[in-house]
Parts: sequence; structure tokens; C-alpha cells
Amino acid sequence: MRIKLIACEVFARELSLATAQSEHVFDTVFLPFGLHSFPNDLRNRIQSEIDGGEGKGYDLIVLGYCLCSRGTAELAARSVPVLIPRAHDCITLFLGSRARYDSEFASHPGTYYYSPGWIERSDGDIEQGYIREKKDRIARDRFEEYRQKYGEDNARFLIEQESLWLTNYTRAAFINVGLGPVETYRDFVRRVASSHNWDYEEIQGDMSLVRCLASGQWDDGDFLAVQPGKRVAETFDERIIEAK
Repeated sequence: MRIKLIACEVFARELSLATAQSEHVFDTVFLPFGLHSFPNDLRNRIQSEIDGGEGKGYDLIVLGYCLCSRGTAELAARSVPVLIPRAHDCITLFLGSRARYDSEFASHPGTYYYSPGWIERSDGDIEQGYIREKKDRIARDRFEEYRQKYGEDNARFLIEQESLWLTNYTRAAFINVGLGPVETYRDFVRRVASSHNWDYEEIQGDMSLVRCLASGQWDDGDFLAVQPGKRVAETFDERIIEAK
């Protein structure tokens, strides 16, 4: 099969390896990590890439994205089917299954997870990435948008509320998938944990779902196939997404 892969750059290492080992032919587009801060922009960008695959001889368009704060909800397949993982976010793919994802979140609800791609791509600088406090990034990228929509006082309030996310975390977990400069990643996450007085833990990653995504092992329990003329819709149940 000839496949167009549209993926978040957080998967750059993992999907580059998996597609290189696949029997299928991939044309891969990695989109910026920062699009996650703006789900509508993310949706529009992915849809543009899907539409750009029309008439190019692709048998399938595969998304290296999950529901991602509804950033993929309402995406439409045109004349080429679209495949997307059934997961809320990329942590499921790094952990290898939704069951493991659910188990981790149930036993350690206050955890911020770090993968190689998150560390390298979230700020574009592995040494300076730290969490550049989400409130700082939001203040830079969103304040003007909020001010124009809701007024300056309301904009400041909204940004303050969004920045409270840090208070809910007590653990920084490095998901080790066995790729890249692992010691550098460990050091990075340890420093993040120390700077926020969080616990540090290393979790063994599992590339199973990533390999399935690239190999063609698309079980309906883990992946949704959106046929031409249909759209991705959130289900609010264990299926996560469906085609409508």
C-alpha cells in the first residue's frame, strides 16, 4: 500500500523507525507540536493535509494523532479512507495499550508524562525545554486572542485558570521507548521533577501500537477506519471515536 502519514512531530523518532521497517510505502508529514495548544488550528491543518492527499495515488491516509483535546474531531475523509488510533492522547501509543494507559492514570493520577518527542519538540530545545510553564506559553500565544474576544480582565482571568494545571501534578514520568539519547532525557525529566518538587519515575515504553500503525495491523479495537464521505466523531464512551 502507498500511505500518506500525517503525524505530530512528537512521534518523529518512533514513527520514522516503524515506517522504515514496514512493508508499506509511506509519505510522511510531521506537523508542529505546538498546534496542540490550538485544537481548531490543529484540526484545520490536518484536514488541509488530508485534502492535499487527494489524487496522489494513496490507498490510505494514516494519522499519527489521537483525539487530542478534540483536535481531530470532525475530520473528514474525502475519496481516500483515513485511519486514526482510538485513544485520547499520545500517551496511550507510548504505553502500548489503552488498558495500560487506564491503569497508569488510575494508580498515578497526578503524573505528567514525558516522551522523547515531548522533550525534544515541545520547546524546540532539549536543554531549555523544562515546562516553560504552560502559563508563559499561553500568555504569549493566547492572551491577545482572549483579549479580543472577552476583554482584558476576562483574558487575564482565563489565563490564570489555565496556568493552575501545575498544581495538580506530583510526579514526572519519563517513558523510555529505547530511542534517542536516553540519559539526556532522564536528566531532563529529573530536573523538571526537582524544579517542581515532584517525584521522578521512569516507565518502560511499549512500541506495539506504533508498530501496528505502520505495519497494517489495524484492529478495530485500537484503530478507527473512516471511510470516504464520513467524519471522525467523539463517542464519550470506551470507543473514544467513531465514524459518522
